[in-house]
Amino acid sequence: MLNISIAKLEQARQNPQAFAKSLSEATKGFGNNGSFSGIFKSFIGKFHNDNENKDKFHTQLQDAYKLQFVGNSVNNKRAEKYCEAFSNYSDYMMKNGFGLDNFFTRINLKLLSDVSLGGNSPILSSSDTRNMVFSIEESPRDWQNELKYPILQKYLAEKYYECEVDKVEIGIFNVSSCQFELNVFDDIEIEEAFKEARIVLGEVDRIFKL
Repeated sequence: MLNISIAKLEQARQNPQAFAKSLSEATKGFGNNGSFSGIFKSFIGKFHNDNENKDKFHTQLQDAYKLQFVGNSVNNKRAEKYCEAFSNYSDYMMKNGFGLDNFFTRINLKLLSDVSLGGNSPILSSSDTRNMVFSIEESPRDWQNELKYPILQKYLAEKYYECEVDKVEIGIFNVSSCQFELNVFDDIEIEEAFKEARIVLGEVDRIFKL
């Protein structure tokens, strides 16, 4: 059984042959706790555990970036943007009554007889009336056309939230614009995403077995 991280689905889609070859190469991953986004996510957790102290966490986030990264114009600019994004994120969450359900849940989705999608979901959050799934992205990109988002919307609606598929909003929190970008994919878009993913991963599996 070939198990492919859903985070790498777009990479497989863009070049199935190169992706299949990369699967046989032993690689080691590194955590992102010391990255800009990793530190940002850790403070998201702090905020959701104690949202009355969001201003204190904002100051601590500024200090954390100063301690972690060399003080130069590039790093200082990125730190300022992430701190601004944290303020907007926390304000949005409090205004709309969102809590943190989980930083991720494990994915286990069998798409073909010999191929499944695994890895971790994006961040899961909900209010009394809304379910929201999102990844943290520093730079704008055309995420709406990636296969993983409609697939995850259906999977997490059924397996995590146990609700109707159209009751899950999915997308990104854009650090650059300090805003959420969310979508609810319709049945046709979801069906097409699954169809293409099966074609892509079927080709990856075929090449991998050569």
